[in-house]
Amino acid sequence: MKKLAAITFTSMMLLLATAMTVGAVDSVEIRGQVATDTATWTADNFAGFYYDLDDNIKTEELTATVSEGKKLLEPDGVTYKTTAMSDDFEFEDWGKYNVIGFMADKYFGGYLDTPDTTDDILFTESDDENVLSDEQLLKILVDDDDEMTVTSGTPLKLEEGYELAIKSIDIDGNKVYLELSKDGAVVDSKVISPSADNANMKDKTYYYKKDIGDSKDVVIVAAHFKNAFRGADQNLATVDGLWQLSDEAKDVSENTEYDKMTIQTVTVDAITMNNEDNDITLSKNKDISLMPGVAIKTADSDDDALRYYIYKEVTIEGAETTTTTEAPVVAEEKAVVETPAETVVAEENNTTAEVKEEAPAEVKEETATVNETAEPAAETKANETAEKTTPGFESVFALTGLLAVAYLVLGRRE
Repeated sequence: MKKLAAITFTSMMLLLATAMTVGAVDSVEIRGQVATDTATWTADNFAGFYYDLDDNIKTEELTATVSEGKKLLEPDGVTYKTTAMSDDFEFEDWGKYNVIGFMADKYFGGYLDTPDTTDDILFTESDDENVLSDEQLLKILVDDDDEMTVTSGTPLKLEEGYELAIKSIDIDGNKVYLELSKDGAVVDSKVISPSADNANMKDKTYYYKKDIGDSKDVVIVAAHFKNAFRGADQNLATVDGLWQLSDEAKDVSENTEYDKMTIQTVTVDAITMNNEDNDITLSKNKDISLMPGVAIKTADSDDDALRYYIYKEVTIEGAETTTTTEAPVVAEEKAVVETPAETVVAEENNTTAEVKEEAPAEVKEETATVNETAEPAAETKANETAEKTTPGFESVFALTGLLAVAYLVLGRRE
């Protein structure tokens, strides 16, 4: 029973350690240039602001004006401005749109007209093509031109619960009937003709538009079909352009407050904010949220010099998987369970002949069971750790199983 108690205690400690580790998330500060007085940050000296390296697109600028007493006095102690810029879709034939960084994140401002072409179908099919003029922004969820195959049995999975599925293709492969669903409910259907002779952009593009906030009939999902085929067993098509916007708008109307910052003006292509009604003192060891995504941190120093920077805190993708590793826990479990089992076998071999005659077959069988249980568990857990972003609960069941096996082994011997 002492051995059983030891196993139980060790297992509970492992469970506690696992529970404390699971859920731990690593985050990192993306810091701007350190300032000692009035300073201005853009994407050039603050990597937290939105920046497109390929097209050199940077839209955000924040200025902190330091007054006497290390204060950022309202209303213009902190000013922020962001201006929309033209950018190409990844599937370039669709034309261009306005992209804008807002509070250190990327947003869609509106579709742009491309002269002398009818390929800018996302612009032409949207009634309110400029959502920023309606004092709102939309998050860009997908902008992709990688080729992918869609079949009648495998719908194209999008963000926010949307799926685009092929329902049928006619005998010639010219007409493709598509359905768009959200959370399992069909929200739209359309027939396109990507393989028809002289097919134009409208023939090849599926699009879905809806009212979002104050903007009417905005295209939020688009897929360009390169071709489509009707097969004997299933229908398939090739998608080489994909676009999706969030169906939830970000409010950027005047006088909207975000932490210490308040929106002052909104135009068709720009937003300005300041710290109206919010004086900010840059005293020692301060961590002050200016707005979601951007904060100020001051030095923890007793000297009179002012040192501070702005920063953005981000969570490292997959941090839980890397910080919580199941394999070491399994190895410890295996050692804890195997060691008492082997010790018991050794003890029994040194005691009476009666025990030697009755126990070895059972003990040998049970020990093998423990080893076989622990080793596949390690392999299984290693695979599951790579696939899951929130591991840990599996170890609870593994430990319970191992504990039960150990209990049976000791129970039979005693």
